[in-house]
Amino acid sequence: MAEVETVACPLCSNAQRFIDVRVPSRDEHIRGYGALYAGMAKSVWKVCGRCGFVHQNPRPSIAALNKFYTDGNYHTKIDIAPDELFASHAPYYMDEVDYAIARSGLSKGRVFDVGCGLGVALKIFADRGWQCFGIEPDPGRFEYAQRHYGLSDIRQGAIDEHFDLGQQVDLVFTHHAFEHFADLPSVMTAITKLLAPGGYMFTAIPTYRENRSSMSKLWMNSAHYSLFSQRSFAQLLARHGFEEVSSRYNPWKAGPDQLGHLARFTGASQAPETFYEDPEEVARYLDVVNPIRSAVYLPLIGGYRGYRHYFSHYAKLARAAGHTLRTEPDQLLAKTAAYFRKK
Repeated sequence: MAEVETVACPLCSNAQRFIDVRVPSRDEHIRGYGALYAGMAKSVWKVCGRCGFVHQNPRPSIAALNKFYTDGNYHTKIDIAPDELFASHAPYYMDEVDYAIARSGLSKGRVFDVGCGLGVALKIFADRGWQCFGIEPDPGRFEYAQRHYGLSDIRQGAIDEHFDLGQQVDLVFTHHAFEHFADLPSVMTAITKLLAPGGYMFTAIPTYRENRSSMSKLWMNSAHYSLFSQRSFAQLLARHGFEEVSSRYNPWKAGPDQLGHLARFTGASQAPETFYEDPEEVARYLDVVNPIRSAVYLPLIGGYRGYRHYFSHYAKLARAAGHTLRTEPDQLLAKTAAYFRKK
């Protein structure tokens, strides 16, 4: 029997009306959750009938989800040399680190990575002279980051309102973490305690808006509990004293259908209703507009693996074209045509 429960909207606490969302037929993660989703073929998703927030509902409890992560059940074991891992992962994080630093105006300082994973992003910050802190629920990944990248100031566990670093930081950095959080208000309370007044938070999260591939709706799976748009994320931040500095959709270096967002912690309250979305419009976008954009832009076969293949394939082509432009510019068209004839 599945251990899921119906919840109120994680943002506005509405418990009266929700709109069903058609989700992809496959859920690559659900079998790995065992009893939490026993008997279910895929997760169930709703649009909040008040504020338009897209979230998994019903879902496992906060305690069950946090335990699943802190017991190390979500990720597979990592068996790769640290130099090799850093070389393969750093380009994805580098783009986000550069964006956060450039838009915040911070050159150095103290950074805290929520869900720091294997420590790649923090190593990039450390190499640039930042003092690095973080937290990671998965014990294996925490140990890897600490042992291989010298990250002595990270902790293992789930973050909530009881977390206390003992000092404040200038920047909170998160990469694909917010969609996993079971208790958004508790996490946001912890972040407001972490940040110095005027500090910044950079967030990279998957999104269904402005989608340019079929990956966007595949994000709606049992491993994720929220799927944000720019407006719904702004609503969450408004409830906790943040204001948006800048945002962007689809930075392809990091992943498909992703929202990159930088916010400043002011402590001043804003009216969250300002950022409510029309629930009917959100449902139409998900069920009609999103699939059309997926077909027009890039129908990814194989989900995220399909994206990685696409990215590596065209990155290789771009490098070859750049080399030809520099060395044999008159041969560019002929070599490009020859390349596609082989394919």
